[in-house]
This record gives sequence, C-alpha cells and structure tokens, in this order.
Amino acid sequence: MTSHRSPASDWYKTAFRYDYLRVYPHRNDEEARRQVDFLLECLDIAPPCDVLDLGCGDGRHSLELTRRGYRVTGLDLSGELLERARRRTAEEGLDITFIQGDMRDPPGISAFDLVVNFFTSFGYFREDGENARVLEAISRSLRPGGRFLMDYLNREYVISTLVPADSRTVESMEVEQHRWITGDPAEPGGHVRINKQVRIREDGAERSYDESVRMYTLEELDAMMDRAGLKVTQTYGDFDGSPVSADAPRNILLGQTMPARSARSAGQTGQARPACESKSRPGALSRDDKPAMPCP
Repeated sequence: MTSHRSPASDWYKTAFRYDYLRVYPHRNDEEARRQVDFLLECLDIAPPCDVLDLGCGDGRHSLELTRRGYRVTGLDLSGELLERARRRTAEEGLDITFIQGDMRDPPGISAFDLVVNFFTSFGYFREDGENARVLEAISRSLRPGGRFLMDYLNREYVISTLVPADSRTVESMEVEQHRWITGDPAEPGGHVRINKQVRIREDGAERSYDESVRMYTLEELDAMMDRAGLKVTQTYGDFDGSPVSADAPRNILLGQTMPARSARSAGQTGQARPACESKSRPGALSRDDKPAMPCP
C-alpha cells in the first residue's frame, strides 16, 4: 500500500483539465444540487448574499447557487475548467464572476458572506504552511460572522478502503488509476498523503496526470482552522447528514469566522459589514457533541 514515490509538488497546475471532468462523470449537476440543498439546510443563509466558490472547477456549484439567487464569485487555477464554466454560465444567461487565480490569495478582503470549498479542494500543497494559507484566505475573505463549508476527505476511510489499482472505460477512454500512500499514518503529526496517477489511453495516444493531497486528521484540520480564525460549528460524515466516523467517506465542516478574527479584519479594512443572517440546521452536531474521530 505504501510507496516512497511522490508526484511533483506543482501537480495541480496540470491535473485539472477537461480530462478531469471525464474521469469523474459522477461529479455532475445533480450531485451539486443535492450538496447545495444540504448546505442551505444546514446554514439557512437567505439570498441575496455574496458567495465565494473556492476551487470552483467548471462551476457546477457556482451555477446552482446563482440559480437560487446568490451573488457568486468562482475562483480556480484551471483556465480550461473556467472556460467551460463561463460558457455554461452564458448559455443560461446567468451572472457569475469567474477569476483565474491561486486559492491562497483571496479575491477580496471581508467581501463574502459565505465561502464554499467542495470535493477535497484542500491539501494540495507540499508544505503545511501553504495549506494553512488557504484557510487564512477563507478567513480573510469572510465578513464578520461569515460562514464557510469545507468538503474534505476522511483520512481513516481513505486508508481503510484504498484500492491500489483499477481500470475502466469512460466514453472512448481507457482509464487506469494507481493509488498509494506516502508517510506513516501511525506517526502523530506525520505528513501523510494520498497519491494517484491517472493514465488515459485514447485514439492510440496515452497521457497521464498525478494527484497528491495532504491527509489531515479531523483534529489537525480543526486546529489549523482555529489558528486561521475559523470556528467549526458543525461536522458531518457525508452529505446525507450522517455523523463523522471511521466509516464515513467525508469530513464536511461548517462554521464561521471567530469574533476576534472578524474584528481584526473589520479594523483592517474599515468597510466590513456583518454577514447575512443564518442559523444552524436543527439537530446539527456541535463541536462539543460530535463523535471523536478514531485517528492516531
């Protein structure tokens, strides 16, 4: 299961192209609708509010939020995926701002009521400090009292269900995937990553892409968010509202800016205004009530 080989540190600059959408066809508009339903049920933030879709890809969540009356800005590094997002937006006659940029650099300070980060768009960078900058960007982007959602992998689940290799046919492509873990999950605070190589054969040609994501435990991620000025208020193990556990496929974290952090942000800009009114989903797990993750 373990290999010492590591993908290039800048793998994310080439991995997210049109092939990416074809390899993950189940990440579609219907899934985005269900996930936005869950988000709004949990946070109950009424439109119009300003939303940042951080790591927006081809814009499926941005489009769904805009259809429901929110003012959305989508940020992504992939020009190819953003081109598709802009084309789809124009076809529907919607108004969405898409920005090509680095998720470590927020497109606005205290400019958003809600930041969403779907489908493990976190942990890409080799250094923990660079990943922490993403959380700081989320915090700086939010207005006082602003809310956030992060949809992240569950390390224990990934390790226990890892399939080292598989192959399948998608449309006209032969897709072969190899997965391996680097780092020692038993070492407290160890640098553990899930890595993947995707090989595609089509029309007699072959191309490949690497992926590599830092796998933080829920406790590590919570501590990083705390240092960034973000408070986790609800946790779930999937978009069906199930609790976090070793058997749950996701770590879905919802929360808001901490008062002290919000005050500092407001003092820096002098223009911050309170975020849209919201309330937590009835019966949602608080951080004090959530089941403990059985992580090392």
